[in-house]
Amino acid sequence: MQIIITWSNGMTSQLEVPVPEGATPLRASLGIIHHDTALRQRQGGRWECNSIKPGGALVGYCMCQEMAMLVAGGHPVEGLSWTSIWNEPENHTLASVIARCPWIGEADWERDRLLRIANKSKFHSSGHATEEEAINCYQQFLTDFGHEELETI
Repeated sequence: MQIIITWSNGMTSQLEVPVPEGATPLRASLGIIHHDTALRQRQGGRWECNSIKPGGALVGYCMCQEMAMLVAGGHPVEGLSWTSIWNEPENHTLASVIARCPWIGEADWERDRLLRIANKSKFHSSGHATEEEAINCYQQFLTDFGHEELETI
């Protein structure tokens, strides 16, 4: 089986891995943590609920502090228009990432950008006191953004 890895700098690596007779691959790990459920308890005891879309986009209002600041702060997650991503040199890195994600199109980006702007006060990094609060927060995100509930990877 051939494995192709695309690195953050745009380089790719290819690796041929033998598959044992009668076996099928079940999962691969690059040290990235994937949770079995959208709901999880943080180390400090607070709760968060979010999932990951194919391609790696986070689904939910509960985020790590760095991501919540990007969304609420307007760059780059919230405020960049499709046009500015492709036309402004300072956005080259984001354009490079999007170019490798054929499922991200202009209409979807702009729709989600307007929703992020309209709902930016809901993105947070504080977590929730209870499981129920975290679940309700996630369900509100799904409603606000018109998503079906996603299975986590």
